[in-house]
Amino acid sequence: MQTMEIPDSAIVASSSYDEDTVGPINARIRTEKNGGAWCPKNIITKDTYEYLQINLGELYVITDVETQGRFGNGKGQEYAEAYVLEYQREDNGQWLRFRDRAGEEVFRGNQNTYRAELRGVSPPIIAKRIRFIPYSEHPRTVCMRVEMYGCQWADALLSYSMPQGHQRGTELELYDYTYDGMRKDGYLSGGVGQLTDGLQGNSNFRMTDSKGLGVKGYDWVGWRNNSDMFKPIEIIFKFDGVRNFSEVFLYCNNAYKKYVRVFRTALISFSNGGKYYRDEIKFYYVKDTIVEYARDISIDLKHNIGRYIKMQLFFEARWIMISEVRFESTKLEGNFSDELPPSTTHSQAVETTTRSIDILFPTESTRGGNDHEHSRNDRQHKPPKAMDDSYVGIIIGALAALIIILFIVAVIIVVRHRRSKHNNNQPCQKPVVLGDRHVTINLSDLRGGCTNDSRDYAVPDVTKSSLTVSLPPRPPRPPKGTPIMGNTLDKPPNYEALYAAADIVNVHVPNIPSLQGVSGNNIYAVPNADLLLSIDYSVAEFPRDNLKFIEVLGEGQFGEVHLCEAARITDFLGEEFVVTRTTPRSMLVAVKMLRPSADDRARADFHKEIKIMSQLKDPNIVRVLGVCTQEEPLCMIVEYMKYGDLNQFILEHVPESPVAAATNAKTMSYGCLIFMASQIASGMKYLESLNMVHRDLATRNCLVGHNYCIKISDFGMSRSLYSADYYRIEGRAVLPIRWMAWESILLGKFTTKSDVWSFAVTLWEILTFAKEQPYEALTDEQVIENAGHYYRNDGRQVYLPQPPNCPKEIYDLMRECWNRQESERPSFREIHMFLQRKNMGYNPKDEKMNQIKVPIC
Repeated sequence: MQTMEIPDSAIVASSSYDEDTVGPINARIRTEKNGGAWCPKNIITKDTYEYLQINLGELYVITDVETQGRFGNGKGQEYAEAYVLEYQREDNGQWLRFRDRAGEEVFRGNQNTYRAELRGVSPPIIAKRIRFIPYSEHPRTVCMRVEMYGCQWADALLSYSMPQGHQRGTELELYDYTYDGMRKDGYLSGGVGQLTDGLQGNSNFRMTDSKGLGVKGYDWVGWRNNSDMFKPIEIIFKFDGVRNFSEVFLYCNNAYKKYVRVFRTALISFSNGGKYYRDEIKFYYVKDTIVEYARDISIDLKHNIGRYIKMQLFFEARWIMISEVRFESTKLEGNFSDELPPSTTHSQAVETTTRSIDILFPTESTRGGNDHEHSRNDRQHKPPKAMDDSYVGIIIGALAALIIILFIVAVIIVVRHRRSKHNNNQPCQKPVVLGDRHVTINLSDLRGGCTNDSRDYAVPDVTKSSLTVSLPPRPPRPPKGTPIMGNTLDKPPNYEALYAAADIVNVHVPNIPSLQGVSGNNIYAVPNADLLLSIDYSVAEFPRDNLKFIEVLGEGQFGEVHLCEAARITDFLGEEFVVTRTTPRSMLVAVKMLRPSADDRARADFHKEIKIMSQLKDPNIVRVLGVCTQEEPLCMIVEYMKYGDLNQFILEHVPESPVAAATNAKTMSYGCLIFMASQIASGMKYLESLNMVHRDLATRNCLVGHNYCIKISDFGMSRSLYSADYYRIEGRAVLPIRWMAWESILLGKFTTKSDVWSFAVTLWEILTFAKEQPYEALTDEQVIENAGHYYRNDGRQVYLPQPPNCPKEIYDLMRECWNRQESERPSFREIHMFLQRKNMGYNPKDEKMNQIKVPIC
């Protein structure tokens, strides 16, 4: 920066107080130019996001950074007490938040306006672009001048993908701790970490790390041979363009007395596009049973070219441990096309493989030992004999017969499914009794009369106890073919005229269980719950002492839902959770707690809920993180998002407009609203694929995280804040009738199609910024009356009005979801696809997130 090697055009910022005097080009350290520094427009707090971005052009390794305040020839008073770094390695790639080896993100900044403060970056950052983001615990005005130290990244490696390392015993976790890419199901992808940090591990891998963290084996990534000797460890390397590779060095451990050896064989192949690999090199290593020192293993890559390298390492012993990998290569200029798929004929494939395999001999340099040279005779490969034509005919005939059999089986399954579906619809639904002025409705049980599912988790079709709802007299039938129109969009519905003569709803329900679980949350309806409960699925036991209570979210008859902070919870998450280096070690969680006084039935229901919820795996569904079952009270720990529930979040915002901009109101774009709605549809699409019914879908049951990430939850019902959203029958049954489909209100029938109805109401809430309750002008009894109009199909049903700034096609989608016939409502798959198409090109990172404090209760 100071030497002007980085041009002014490569320095940009999120905002500037004044572009000419304190714009980003004034951010060069130890330089007094114009106003003397870069000063962002907004006051800096721990929640603001203002940045100074520097484009390096090529991949660089950043080892140190330096900052300075605004001296301004003695007039300046602004400096950054702290800051964080973000970096981008690939063009249009993800911005990553830097975290040091101890997991800390915040750098100590300056204490005055004139003294420069140098800070080390460990592990080094490999990136093309860097962002300096000022940070402050208390609101303050900030100005910055910055500098970076490092060198160009000669390896040009963008990322490597491989299995995560394994744990050895109880002390050693041979993981890639500093990996900055994605971690999912025990696999690392899209990042770099300890294999490229420049630190070579000690030969004694049981020693603590060289950085003073006190972690044994920290400098090594190790894999255990859990299968036969022929299954290799595969690592995919991706580079910044096509390159000519001459050599690769792998720093490996050879503590053979502890069952650790250098790999037996390495297969290395190359690719331009990353799909098809060619030019395979086969490297054999002669095992060393004399020297245990760690060593560099050098492999000649024969000047093969490619952008991707696939390396397969075969086990020689129980463990392979690698500390560093580095390549020697040169960049190639020109256009390079991706490889074509390999030939499908057997004889051609054998010839290609035979020609491309080179058997090489290692040269190793041992730490503290002499260099050794080994040799081995080339192995010869003989192609197998061509397959006889008669066998080809037999195989083709067998495959044809198999296809026919599978087709017949599929037809039989479809026919049986349709028959069973028809049978279920006939005898299970008890008749609705129509009187002159009343409809008798079943609302007691939450399961169909012909099912054997469990009490709480069965999909309900018809319930037992009766609810008497007064209805207007039946109007004359409209002529056949005449479309039935509800209230039109040209004028608002006349609620008073519609319901002025309606009788009061009479409820006669001796025993109606609510939708609530034991801790007050709503419970999903699950088909074949007994089958799901039979699946053995373990949940991690989490130390109760690591939970820090914050406040009560809600409560039920036998339990409560607490908001807590879970310390070091990432250490207990399973491999199926996506954990990156930027994932905080402590996070907010919701803890569903069962009171010690709960009876055996409540305890059984609580365990059912744990087992069923723990099997939900979708990025837009709140997931179970762990349990505390070793002692009372029993607890289930589920995800909670940073910005609370969606209802309160959007309530604090207004639509974008000139007036909102002039008053500095918190705004949210239409694209952001649809983006959040599409995530809800995605989560419900997942539940729909499992034939699970949520039964209480609403904005209060959706949580908001970073970058407007939405997760569907289930504990809105337990919160006193939303008690007015639920209709209570004799103080026991709790029903969100303003979000429920008519068949759910009147028939007690909950299906994925009734969830579609609720989704449309939720979408209506989002587009109105939750400024009013659905059917605000109607009482609860009138909402039930409105459901009666749907049942009678008399054309007098009232729809929610079209929200302001809501396009016609979005409102048409809502109306389709509110169709009287379940079969005419769209599926969540169709809804999700429709919303994605309507919001193509929207990027939540382009929208500054107004980070607000959300009321909890």
